[in-house]
Amino acid sequence: MKERSIYQFPDLFRVVHMEQPHEIAEEVEFLKQVWQRHLARPVRRVLDIACGNSPHGQLLAAQGIAVTGIDRSPTMIAAGRREAAGQRNLEFYRRRIERFRLMRGGFDAAFFMSETLPVIVENADLLSHLRSVAAVLRKGGLYCVDIDRHDDIEGARRRRLWRRRKVRYRGVSIAVREFLRPLAWHASAWIYELECTIRLPEGTVKTRDLVPVRYTTPKLLELAARASGVFKLIAAYCDLSFDTPLDRCERRWWGVLRRL
Repeated sequence: MKERSIYQFPDLFRVVHMEQPHEIAEEVEFLKQVWQRHLARPVRRVLDIACGNSPHGQLLAAQGIAVTGIDRSPTMIAAGRREAAGQRNLEFYRRRIERFRLMRGGFDAAFFMSETLPVIVENADLLSHLRSVAAVLRKGGLYCVDIDRHDDIEGARRRRLWRRRKVRYRGVSIAVREFLRPLAWHASAWIYELECTIRLPEGTVKTRDLVPVRYTTPKLLELAARASGVFKLIAAYCDLSFDTPLDRCERRWWGVLRRL
């Protein structure tokens, strides 16, 4: 069997990553509350970074907000365009997240969901990413990112199985194996390996993805924002709550950056 990427299967990758159907709408509502709390002006145009098929953008566009999504995957962008057919408020562009340009800027806000920002592991790439986002944001605009809590990550001296599970989606059975792989101690990152065996009606497909993950905390994001010279970290919220302190974070946190 030829190995492919789970991101070539837009209908399956979210269930493989254990996203629940209700989470997208909850995240969109919290995002809007963050904007209301930290922006004195209404949000009319937003940028969805590493958008995939942009489920958040689809909800926002349906509410009258103009959304631009960028992603490096042509498969995910094509899926988003199909799902948003007839929706004039949502457009997609194929771009690398580390460094990108857009013909039109002036966005009121940007967001990076699905706990994906830590895939940017090199300092130069992280700084160029932040500067690319800032270049298309209005002064004072907000950039919101959500990030997994990283304190429970174990160092791996060799490739080893971390977790095994099975999921089903609309009659499709998916066997999932997750591995941790070794990386140099000084890399401040680890590699997450995701292996899926997908049993489709037309046959079995095997996917394998190696995802680098940079160890990221609010203080480290604050430092990166300062180093970029274009952002300031103004808030960190845990688990879609404005009241939960950082030391009681259960799953993930949101960083809110303001464009200088």
